[in-house]
Amino acid sequence: MKKIASFLIICFLSYHTKAQSYLETPDGRVLFDGHEVNVEGTVYIPQEFKKGYLKFSNERKMTIPQVRFNSYDNRIEFKEGKEEKVLTLPIVEFGFEEAAGSMRVFKKGFPAIDRQTDGTFYEVAYDGKFKLLKYFKAHKFDVSGYNSATKTMKFDINETLYLLKSDNTIVKVKKDKKSLLEALGKDESVVKEWWSKEKPNLKNETDLKAFLTYLDTL
Repeated sequence: MKKIASFLIICFLSYHTKAQSYLETPDGRVLFDGHEVNVEGTVYIPQEFKKGYLKFSNERKMTIPQVRFNSYDNRIEFKEGKEEKVLTLPIVEFGFEEAAGSMRVFKKGFPAIDRQTDGTFYEVAYDGKFKLLKYFKAHKFDVSGYNSATKTMKFDINETLYLLKSDNTIVKVKKDKKSLLEALGKDESVVKEWWSKEKPNLKNETDLKAFLTYLDTL
């Protein structure tokens, strides 16, 4: 117990508040690039803090009471009392609880692609012989009124899908049969019977995972 307590103390001493691109203050204000702004939308996944866990580069894991992900700055934030802080430790994986006890898992360390690096966090939506990765990025828009005294910024979170193949190459995909089959180098004929029977809607997360699970058996 003493070892665990000491480890937690060391971890929390390594946290500090930090002025970043997007930061919410304890009194509810939002600072963007150090300036107070009005905000529409959100940059956070989940929108509110949730119980989760952190995994360090040395494979050690710890539970954290309140955590969320800033998809504009690609950073993990946690809450200590009323104060929101930025996590700067070498985290390689984190997750948070969803409904019905399920866990959403985010990892980094994947090959660079597009504007992402190996330090970019992705949600691992499917994990088998291949992985389906979701990249979330909040984009900003200045929607301030003419001659407005306070700037208003709107944030929309975009989702992009990638497939990490068994040879560790990564490709962008869409939620459709043709895109996924092409990424895996498979012909449509190999799924014809299953597809006719199941009639999946790949825009639906449950159907998408069922299709990926089937592809993993081929």
